[in-house]
Amino acid sequence: MNRAPIILIVEDDRDIRDVLAEILAEEGYQVLVAEDGADGLKRLAEGPTPDLILLDLMMPRMDGYQFREEQRKNPDWSAIPLVLLTAGVETSDKITALGALDVVRKPVKIDFLLDLIGGVVRRAA
Repeated sequence: MNRAPIILIVEDDRDIRDVLAEILAEEGYQVLVAEDGADGLKRLAEGPTPDLILLDLMMPRMDGYQFREEQRKNPDWSAIPLVLLTAGVETSDKITALGALDVVRKPVKIDFLLDLIGGVVRRAA
C-alpha cells in the first residue's frame, strides 16, 4: 500500500506555514505543521515520522539550529532529510554543518520548492 509522503513544516510565520501547508496538501502530500522547534520535536515524538522536514532557522523559543541539534540526537529522526527555509544570509558553513539538502530563501519560490521536494521524496521512496 502506497501512502502519500509526509512533510513536516517547522515555521513560526503563520501565513507562510499555512500557505505552504495548503499548497503541499493540494499536491498530494500529508502535511504536519509546527510553530517552532519545540513544537516540531513534539510533532516528531507524536508521529508519524515525516519523509522530509522544511525547517525555518530563525524562530522564537527554539530556533532551527536548536531543533536540528535535538533531532540529530534521536536515531529514529536523525536521517530525516532536511530543507532549510530562511530569509537570512546564513553562511554555507553553517548550512553544511546542519546537514541540509538545500536552502530555500524567503520569499519562497513555490515551483522551485515543489521540484526540490519531489526530488527528495522520489529518492527516499
